Amino acid sequence: MSTASELPAIRLRDIVSAEVSKILTHPTTLVALALAAAANTLFAAVAASEVVRFGAGDDLAPLSAFALVMFAPVYAFLLIPVSATGSEYHGGQFRITLAAVPDRGRLACGKFLAMTAVVIPVAAAVLAPGRVVIGLSDGLSTGAVALDLGRWVLAYTAMSVIAFGLAAVLRSTVAPLAVFVVVAVFAGGGFVQWPEGVRFLPDQASMSLLGTPAFEVTEIAPATAALTLAVWALASLAAYALSLMRRDA
Repeated sequence: MSTASELPAIRLRDIVSAEVSKILTHPTTLVALALAAAANTLFAAVAASEVVRFGAGDDLAPLSAFALVMFAPVYAFLLIPVSATGSEYHGGQFRITLAAVPDRGRLACGKFLAMTAVVIPVAAAVLAPGRVVIGLSDGLSTGAVALDLGRWVLAYTAMSVIAFGLAAVLRSTVAPLAVFVVVAVFAGGGFVQWPEGVRFLPDQASMSLLGTPAFEVTEIAPATAALTLAVWALASLAAYALSLMRRDA
């Protein structure tokens, strides 16, 4: 009779496959996709038409001029990565997962790969209609539209990785989104008078990466923005790995 130590290790691709199925069948995923797709498409249609303008007096501008609004649907999309990890801490699901995959390093790698395998294509699907509408209204070429879509998918993916790690650290699906929204409100509302630091927050860096900074004082070069997001993502993944390997032992 084979002992537990003699049983073959669970393959990484099996873990990834199981986690992908878990994410895709989670009720929150469908809600997040519907909300993010509807908001992105609606905002893009309003921005492209320029029929509706916002502001006061003579300072009216199309919706596309308000980067904070155009980027806001990302917070609905982030329901996907936070649910991929944070939801397991409710009702003992995490203990069941560990019983099935006791190798925590392999589990952490599999969960991250599954999350990114889902996030990247669904982000493209959610964003594509809106970016095409805006690209056509601006007279962009097919290549330019594809490049613009790629930047948006990159920003959504980076934000998803950061949210994924934060959800594991906080062991919650609500707390990470609350942190993102509160930070966005305080930064966007001018409550934090420190533009040199605010510009390096994930959402602000994402908007700079897209070429639509929230404010002139928080703008950074796209290359710097990409590096900033990479640092945030790596730090988030490191915190995720440490919490899984140490705290949750």
